[in-house]
Amino acid sequence: MNNSVMIIAGQELRATRANRLAILLLGIFMGMVLLSGFIGWATHHTVTQVYDEALREGTTTAPNFFANEQPLELIRNTVIYVVLIGALLAILIGVQSSLGDRKAGVIDLLFSRPVTSRQYVAGKLLGMQCLTGLILMAAGTISWGTIWLIRGQVLSLPDSLSLLEFFMLAWLFLLPFTVLGFIFGAVGQRETSALLIPILVWIFLTFMMPQLGTAEHPVAMLNPVPAQPASQGPFFTFNRSVLQPFSITDRFKSLSAGLLHLGGADSSPVFDGLTLALIGALSCLAAIILVGRQTLRRELYE
Repeated sequence: MNNSVMIIAGQELRATRANRLAILLLGIFMGMVLLSGFIGWATHHTVTQVYDEALREGTTTAPNFFANEQPLELIRNTVIYVVLIGALLAILIGVQSSLGDRKAGVIDLLFSRPVTSRQYVAGKLLGMQCLTGLILMAAGTISWGTIWLIRGQVLSLPDSLSLLEFFMLAWLFLLPFTVLGFIFGAVGQRETSALLIPILVWIFLTFMMPQLGTAEHPVAMLNPVPAQPASQGPFFTFNRSVLQPFSITDRFKSLSAGLLHLGGADSSPVFDGLTLALIGALSCLAAIILVGRQTLRRELYE
């Protein structure tokens, strides 16, 4: 790989450490991953206590609800936190990456060296994806350890591989949001719009687009397993057929439900995986096309 790309990627990793807002969101994300495990433990502990008490009193002979529970169900809320906090963190990292260079006035100095705009974009994207990968690796380690502590036994190899696949899927899912933030940080003329517009796009993809095809309540859409059948009216049927294939949050939640063995998961793994990969590739291509020297040199208003 070109040396300039690696240098830019390394600088991107170092620069992120000075971004206080990104660090704050990172702390919140890690805290929510831990909270996901705590919620799973609290639910498991409370229901088990109630069941044991009912069994002692002879008021039930039914089997324990958690007897056949899949271990990865304990962290099902992590899917929601990736869609919410993870995507916002990815947008912020992307915006601050290009916007920070414009504000610092390093663009002219950078392009005075033998560095092309494509090398610049590739280095930035590589650095941001390495950072996202490190964050998700830490989150995966926390989740694995949390399940171990809750169940009192180490996850089996198949479940450990499923957990790894889930966080690799999350890494792929966050790529378009990182690129989206990077593009608007590069082309935006104002700091506020550079951050606000990608967030509005995220809101549309996460809530509005699925709702146009299902009429579900926004909160219900965060559930990794569909909460109710989709509406069958002609308006919703048409929107679902047109928009749903491009709803990356739906694709991510469906695939995650399958990987974590959540009950009621309904997905087409190959189609959903190819959709996410295609959207990720197209977003990177868009960054290479839209972010150039003249774009980065545009005047930036506070």
